[in-house]
Amino acid sequence: MLQRLPQMVIFDALVREQGISAAARRLGVSKSYISKQLAQLEAELGAQLVQRTTRRFSLTELGQEYARHCRALVAVALEADSMVAERRGKVSGVLHLGVGQSFGRLHVIPRLKAFQDRYPDLELEVSLFDRRTNLVDEGLDLWITTYEDKPEALVGQRLADIGFVLVASPDYLLSHGTPLHPKDLAQHNCITYQSRERRYHEWSFRQGKERQTVQVAGNYRVDLAEAVRDAALAGLGIAYVATYLLDKELQSGQLIPLLPQWRPNQKMAVHAVYARREHLDPKIRLFIDFLKESFGPEPYWEQRLAPWLGGKLSGREE
Repeated sequence: MLQRLPQMVIFDALVREQGISAAARRLGVSKSYISKQLAQLEAELGAQLVQRTTRRFSLTELGQEYARHCRALVAVALEADSMVAERRGKVSGVLHLGVGQSFGRLHVIPRLKAFQDRYPDLELEVSLFDRRTNLVDEGLDLWITTYEDKPEALVGQRLADIGFVLVASPDYLLSHGTPLHPKDLAQHNCITYQSRERRYHEWSFRQGKERQTVQVAGNYRVDLAEAVRDAALAGLGIAYVATYLLDKELQSGQLIPLLPQWRPNQKMAVHAVYARREHLDPKIRLFIDFLKESFGPEPYWEQRLAPWLGGKLSGREE
């Protein structure tokens, strides 16, 4: 079994890179060496792992299962190397990140240079997407997400809280009037976020101890959070917008906060999600700590909106 360990590393690279040429470049070996080691591995196992065609690379069902074990083995080895490197004061390797698209573009990507300046020997590979993911199957070390539920095999750390603000453009309000109560939203065109996995058409509000949930509708639904904000800016309707999406739109008057006596009651949090392990890979821990430090105990995107929301942060209990 031990003699197959290098072949398992090669197979993991082959699966990650989805091809012999890319795997060879990743490992710094020849394509013929990769092909030879793959054939030898299959011969020793007595099983076909890869479906070979001239144009496509695909795994057999057994190959997919074997790949998961190889990936776990490589992850443990890299974790051990990272631990030693950290003890020596030098963290290196590759951190594979999955990040929610809108939040990532606005609040993670702009901070990556500072992180790499701090840890110059650590490489980053980033995938931006708005869907649930299987970290192991996709080869991710860490997932930065606003999804609340996660599989039992994963661990989540809360990084920051996100509130919501009800807004509309001056042009929209001039043409359609200003709602005075949450129930009035039923008479307005409401911009909603809707994807294959999530749909926000129930907007919740609170006033003191009173709660009000409203079913909203409109002629514009979109699966990108930034596009909800942009549609409100364009005057398409009223939007229930996450605070992390807003910067100077309230200060400039491009968007007007509505229903000042009613606070949006929706809550959302940013989580760092990773596979459950006995020892957390140092590069994962370092990145989580970096994001917590960057966001602050009271997220900066909430602080900058406080003056325009009566000095109180949205989404928080009074």
